[in-house]
Amino acid sequence: MALNPFFLQGSRGEQTLLQELSNEQIRMHGIEFIYMPRVLIKQADVLREITSSKFDRSFPIEGYISSFEGFDSGYNLLTKFGVRSTAEMKIIISQDRYENSIAPLMFKFSTAEVGPTGRAQDQKRPFEGDLMYFPLRDIIFEIKYVNDLVEFYQLQKNYTYRLTLEPFEYSDETIDTGIDAIDDDFETAGYNVTMKLGDEGDRATAFTT
Repeated sequence: MALNPFFLQGSRGEQTLLQELSNEQIRMHGIEFIYMPRVLIKQADVLREITSSKFDRSFPIEGYISSFEGFDSGYNLLTKFGVRSTAEMKIIISQDRYENSIAPLMFKFSTAEVGPTGRAQDQKRPFEGDLMYFPLRDIIFEIKYVNDLVEFYQLQKNYTYRLTLEPFEYSDETIDTGIDAIDDDFETAGYNVTMKLGDEGDRATAFTT
């Protein structure tokens, strides 16, 4: 059977209609998250490994929770490295909302090195390693995977991102967004290990008789 003749199957107007319907559904049934891009401080050029990063900016964005697997009595595991949370959440955010409301703000931070390329102007979408703050549980999640093919080209275009999130495991990141509800999580919920290394020491003098 042929496609619906009343649709042009990819016109700008049809794509805009679907995008606006997706945005409205997320605004109606979603939750306002706080998105925090990872800013690179130091990166190993050979292995392309991030050795130091910070989160010092935040952007509100609405997201629809499509899955919250693991939030039951058995989502904590006791390992040899301590207690680890296996909770997972999948949320859907609007591509239009991110590209037009968050991505342009990256240009205002000319020295910010974000995303895998280390350039703010390339932050066209959320990247793995960025953070999302879930206010209802006061939890910071880390983006583990970004799926940009949720609708798989309905009317020849995609309209949303599906983000797979896991609880953020602290290491040596600096979190200073200016939002107390987020910044205090490092002290209350983070796993902090502080190792103090002494200097060369003080000279001591002993006298004998």
